Amino acid sequence: MSKKMVETIKKTISECYYLQREDRNWFLENNVRLRVPNKNSLGFSLDNKQKPPFAFFNDKPPLHVAKMCDAILALSSREKFYLFIIEQKTSNLDQYEKQLANGKYFCDWLFSLYKEHGHYLADPVYIRLLIWQPRPLPRKGTTSHHSKDKPKKYSQSDYFLEERNNQDIYLQEIIKRCK
Repeated sequence: MSKKMVETIKKTISECYYLQREDRNWFLENNVRLRVPNKNSLGFSLDNKQKPPFAFFNDKPPLHVAKMCDAILALSSREKFYLFIIEQKTSNLDQYEKQLANGKYFCDWLFSLYKEHGHYLADPVYIRLLIWQPRPLPRKGTTSHHSKDKPKKYSQSDYFLEERNNQDIYLQEIIKRCK
């Protein structure tokens, strides 16, 4: 059932906003790789000045209204549906909360439309993910720098966690930490 939600999002979001993909991996800027457990996923970014997603917005909307997270990744795994709201920062952590919030508000709006018109099949589990200070070079050896902490829980289906100095992020491991 949750696989149909990924297909519904694919029918909604233009391919010009999709993230770069290679097999089960989605790529963000700074060579950050998001590894998904299966191929039933979709990664996209609405944070693009060349292809603004909200063409109906004025050139200068009110402060922070047009801010968007760096990426959204929809993933179906083990009959559950996950929405990763992702923000990436290299050094300055300013505004990440607003960008993550705007990404979630966008998904809330989209899913309210799906629900209203009969396309809503599964409640998503939201995982807000802040990726900061990704390494500029590939990792050496087997040293791991990602957070092992349990994510902060906002509600029954809304989590927040950080990944620091990590360019290979295994989303299945994050899902396990959210249980």
